[in-house]
Amino acid sequence: MDHCAANFFRPSHWNKFGFPRVYRCNLCFQDRAGRGPKRRAKRIPVRMREMAAIHLDVDASDTDHGIFRVVQTFHLQDVTPLTLTLAKWLPAYHAPHGAMDCLAGFAFTADGQPCRWSRDPRDPYRLHIDAPHDAQVLRAGFQSVTPTEAWQGRVVVSDDILRLDWEAVCLYPAGVSVDHLFVRPTLRLPQDWVWATALDAVQDHDGEIAFAPVNVRRLLDSPVMAGRHAHTEKLDAAVTLNIAADRSDQLPQDASVLEAHRQLVHEADAVFGHRPFARYDFLVSLSDQVSPMGLEHRASSECGVSATYFSNWDITTTEHDLLPHEYVHAWIGKYRVPQGNLQNDFSFMTDELMWVYEGLTQFYGYVLAARSGLISQAHVREALALVFATYNSRPGRQWRPLSDTEMDPIISGRQPKPWISWQRSEDYYGEGALVWLEIDAMLRDGTAGTSSLDDFCRRFFSPPEGGELYPPPVPYVRADVIDALHAILPYPWDAHLAERIDNIAPKAPYRGITLGGYELVWQHAPTDWLSHDQLYHQYFNFTYSLGMTVGIGAKIIDVVWDGPAFRAGLVSGIEILAVGNRAYSTAALQDAIDQAQTDGQPIAMTVRRFDRVKQVHLAWAGGQRYPTLAPSTMSGSRHLDALLTPHAKAGNRHV
Repeated sequence: MDHCAANFFRPSHWNKFGFPRVYRCNLCFQDRAGRGPKRRAKRIPVRMREMAAIHLDVDASDTDHGIFRVVQTFHLQDVTPLTLTLAKWLPAYHAPHGAMDCLAGFAFTADGQPCRWSRDPRDPYRLHIDAPHDAQVLRAGFQSVTPTEAWQGRVVVSDDILRLDWEAVCLYPAGVSVDHLFVRPTLRLPQDWVWATALDAVQDHDGEIAFAPVNVRRLLDSPVMAGRHAHTEKLDAAVTLNIAADRSDQLPQDASVLEAHRQLVHEADAVFGHRPFARYDFLVSLSDQVSPMGLEHRASSECGVSATYFSNWDITTTEHDLLPHEYVHAWIGKYRVPQGNLQNDFSFMTDELMWVYEGLTQFYGYVLAARSGLISQAHVREALALVFATYNSRPGRQWRPLSDTEMDPIISGRQPKPWISWQRSEDYYGEGALVWLEIDAMLRDGTAGTSSLDDFCRRFFSPPEGGELYPPPVPYVRADVIDALHAILPYPWDAHLAERIDNIAPKAPYRGITLGGYELVWQHAPTDWLSHDQLYHQYFNFTYSLGMTVGIGAKIIDVVWDGPAFRAGLVSGIEILAVGNRAYSTAALQDAIDQAQTDGQPIAMTVRRFDRVKQVHLAWAGGQRYPTLAPSTMSGSRHLDALLTPHAKAGNRHV
């Protein structure tokens, strides 16, 4: 039972449209039958009203096998031949990666009689159902078989936790707007598991939950998380932190850590002003079994972090910006949406303006983490130094502009790359954050500190005051962004963004750091931020010296194009056996780098690739190099300090 366990959900009475009357839970403000303001139902055409009667029954109780068993019922009226589809494009994935490959065991009946089906050869996400013209009811039965190991894909079910994304279990009629198709979902979970979702439940009995009818767009934007070991924390009256863990001792114990998560909500209010949701649910899984993830939704977010996210809080630092990032997406990406991302179905989208959608969100993930105390300001400065050094040193920027990386999820399918520094990847995240860091510093500098990027976000991404509790998404184009920036500070933003986004840029944006009052410097040892990340993810970063990264088992996991390791003939996958006459260890390689800086001699290594063992020599005499930020002696401003300082008033609460 979720955080509303104290309130027993009585079965609702169905109204004349087949929709439930709605209750409102006085603990979490979920809509339930019989409470809260009455809302007038929208009038919809008869045919749409009958399509609204789609029943979706999902049995997710088989956690042994990780199989979701699905039954759907469609009421038909002159809709044959019928084509059903599964969501192909979902904004959070930025690519046509729907879960059709997980569906199996299709069985369709029309009025109880088996009927044939075939897959559209031009679009495998569409299924043609050969039902009789006068059929009244179509029943679809199938399974969604989830990965049982990480090499198969994202693991979403374990013995103690499950995550259900409705797009993996919901077929719906093709060619109809997802805003006009309604679904009445029910879900069966393991007995006594705690669950959470942004959907409105109308009944919860013996592990079976009935949800209020909802259109397909909102259903697919409202995942469910459930678990055996759970904790629920109210961050404010309308925002809930729902946590499921592998073990009960991994649940949060430190009140100050929970307070920092509370402060995150207040700091977001200070930036955006009004919220585009009536309530919000963080769905956080603490697990080394269920795959890590971060997926944004309008009224919730799926945040899969390591099992020790809370219990080893001091060294999980580099995970602490995930919740701020996904929360910011409620405004940036879900309420205000790039025009190409907002379609009337999920058969096609474009990945335009990802430097806004993800880049600005990445920026505010760091900023809100610092302002709320989830990450120290010092650690955020170290993170920004690492981001700049990484993207500034990528040789792929010689041929590929940042705008083209927006296509990367489509081109590469988010698969590992052999030469990421040359090919580039989804650089619109990290380098996009640097673009916005520069814009914030320019706004502060150009207005003598009276305006900042917060003012832009409040004007551009905040819904109108006194509007709907769940306002419809609002599209925008690049010209809208430029106009909004110009309204704060007149400047040739069009040309500036063309230089940063569209053109070949030899260097990553640096002015956000220098105008912020800092400069990049190199030091002999990793920063705390990098040390925490290396310890937590079991790797060591020699990118800025030898041009390579070494992971578990002394295996090279990345080589910088045309760097010292590249020129020595090294590639990812090679195992380092020895450094000089010493067996490989991180310390041995660090000592060798120091010695090469002293005597200028190449670093000798013995390596193995496949069944061949060979010796290589790396020419590098620059010593160990790790980036950080130091206060600049050339600038009197401290815009970066002002950016990271808490903005929410003490004790401030959203009304």
